[in-house]
Amino acid sequence: MEENKWVGYRFTPTDELLVCHFLFNKVRSLLLPNPSDFVIPDIDVYDKAPWDLDIRSAYFLDHESYCFVRVCRSKEAGEERSERKARGGTWIALDKPHEILRADRRAVAGSWRSFKFFVDIDDPTKSEEGRRVATGWMMHEYRLHPNMYPPQYKEDEEMILCRIWQGKQIRGQPQQPSSGGFTGSRTDDRHTGLNTNPNAVA
Repeated sequence: MEENKWVGYRFTPTDELLVCHFLFNKVRSLLLPNPSDFVIPDIDVYDKAPWDLDIRSAYFLDHESYCFVRVCRSKEAGEERSERKARGGTWIALDKPHEILRADRRAVAGSWRSFKFFVDIDDPTKSEEGRRVATGWMMHEYRLHPNMYPPQYKEDEEMILCRIWQGKQIRGQPQQPSSGGFTGSRTDDRHTGLNTNPNAVA
């Protein structure tokens, strides 16, 4: 039943779910009520170019992936840094961090920020800006507010949730988001009879 229950479903979480549900539970080592074969892996995305990352799941949308990254907490505000060095290039921020509120709208749970990957070109005749070539790779970094971490969590570390994709994608909240971040698919006739109302999945 577990295997059939999630056939045709895709991972389409809201920003609030990513921070308040997945990232919050991750730092507290809590289980999530998701398919038994669904995993958001721990991967150092800054150790490789985005096209060399091997992050796959049958539940991820095409050309999109998610992963957790454990990083050192800088003495400076980590999310204020506008660049993230990676192998072969640099992730450069496109905007300032955006606050994510808790469901009750009374407190800030965390933030998200957009990054674009630029390839570094070894050409001393060009300026620093000219030695960077934009790619189609994009990333959203999700961070928890420091107050959301458990007391026993290491003060010099933080956990980040990254959403990475290639190509142009229109940002927006998914339709019919479920409490677990999954939505059903109506596009595959093989799944006729599947309850595509995600809120009805127990």
